[in-house]
Parts: sequence; structure tokens; C-alpha cells
Amino acid sequence: MIDLRLIETFIQAARRQSFSAAAKALRVSPGAVSQNIKSLEEQLQTRLFTRTTRQVRLTPEGQRFLQRCAPAVEALQTAARTVQDAREAFEGQLRITATTAFGRAEILPLIASFQAAHPALDIELSLTDGFVDLVAEEYDLAIRGGVLPDSTYVARRLIPVTPLVCAAPDYVARHGVPRTLADLAQHRLIGMRASPSQRVFAWEFATPGTKEPQRLEIAPSCIMNDPESAARAATLGMGLAQVGSNVVLPLVADGALNVLLPDRAIQSRALYAVYPSKRFAPKKLTAFVDHLVAGFADRSDLIFAP
Repeated sequence: MIDLRLIETFIQAARRQSFSAAAKALRVSPGAVSQNIKSLEEQLQTRLFTRTTRQVRLTPEGQRFLQRCAPAVEALQTAARTVQDAREAFEGQLRITATTAFGRAEILPLIASFQAAHPALDIELSLTDGFVDLVAEEYDLAIRGGVLPDSTYVARRLIPVTPLVCAAPDYVARHGVPRTLADLAQHRLIGMRASPSQRVFAWEFATPGTKEPQRLEIAPSCIMNDPESAARAATLGMGLAQVGSNVVLPLVADGALNVLLPDRAIQSRALYAVYPSKRFAPKKLTAFVDHLVAGFADRSDLIFAP
């Protein structure tokens, strides 16, 4: 394979009929141009230029080589510019995945405002509560909650998430308020099951004197497979649930839920915008993530403050 730098040097020298002019255009020394031409001629086993003390001229072989290679190099340069322009452009497609209820309530309005500012951009939003492999399923971005494991993915924190124990006001009126973790054993508990392990999530609580959460394995009376369903079950008086503050607090504001054991709540999780690679990420992606971060910056209504 011939080094493209040698061919570019040849094209510049051939079009200018001057090694020094080619050197100036390429921002290299005349000696480097002369050496590149010599290396190219050796690889081709063909003389491309005739040289005199005053000028350089293409040989017939050099003329034929220029006619064939110049359009090919220009096509490569056009392809490179097209890719670079696409990386900077706010057009094409942006594929996003988020959890069902939160994506519909909180992410969709931010998508609408971003697309209004960039109407040439096509955005696809897939709402699912299951695991999504961003690379295998070709998504640009995922909105994920929880404790993010170490990975090669880039994660921008949108808001902190506090697991909160909650119950409907009428449930509390009928069954009382738990004052300690031990009191939870006297209540009906709504669990959430992890997929694909099928393990019921333990509840997490703050422990005085340490940042590590205290994990409490529960015996649920009913089980849901996503936070929104667990919170909804709690509003129906089916028992106590522990759900993230981003889901619970809007229901508290509406009077549908009460927060219980607030002094034992721990800020152990967060909501993240996650994408596969920081290097060479297209501008439309990083700009949308910035838009999400700005959109959640003033959302104190989704952040638990005991």
C-alpha cells in the first residue's frame, strides 16, 4: 500500500510544477517534498518528474498517474469532510431509550424542546423498563437510574435519587406509621423483582456514622417489576413501597403518598444519561445531554430534602 501522504505530495507538486510551492502548501520543507517524491517513484519503479535547476515537469507516466490518482484522493477528502460535517451537524437521527413512566413524563418534554430548536434532527424515543444493550441495539443514549457500575460508558448525572419508603394516607390511617425498621415487619410490603435474576430488591436505609447503606431483605406481600408500578400499588393502599424520589415526590405533591421513615432515607442512587463513548461523540448527542442536564438543574421538586 502506498502512503497517501506521498500521493498528496505528488499531486501538490504536479499541480504547481514546483517542489518549493508544494512544500509551502503542505507546510513542510522542500527537502521533505523531494524525499516523498523520491520514495513514491521508488515504490512505483517509475520516474514521475523530470527535474532541472529551474523547474520540474511531469513525465508522461507522471501525467497518467496524476489523471488517475487525483480524483481518487479528492473523493477520499470529500468523504472525510462529509463524516466530519455529520459529526458537527444537528441532523440525522438520535435514538434514545428511557424507562416507560419517567421517559414519558420527564424526558419527552425535553426532547420536544430540543427538537424545536433543531428541527432537522430526527429523534426516536423507545420506552422500556427492561435492560437495553446500547451497542447491540444501536441506541445513542439511555436514561438509567440506580448505582451505575464501572464501565467504558460515559455517564452524566441528571438528578440524585433517594429510595423513599412511602404509603397512601388511607393505608397509614388504617395501619399506623412505622417508627423503626423493625416496625416494617408488621406491615404489608410491596417489592420489586430484578430481571433477569428474578431476585427481589432489598430495601436501603441510611446508617448513622457511615455512608454505606443498610440493606434490609423484605418479605413482600406483592411484587412489581418496575418502580412506577410499585408506587402506583402504594397509592392504591396495597402496602408500603420503597421507590426512588424521582417517582415518589410528584405523588407526594399530589397528596397520593406520604413519605415514611424520612430520617433513614439515604441518597445512594442517581439518574444518569449514559452513552457508549466520549471520544468522537457527535455534537448532537453531547448537546442533547447538556440539554438534559440543564433541564433537570432546577427540578428541586424531584429531589428529596428531609
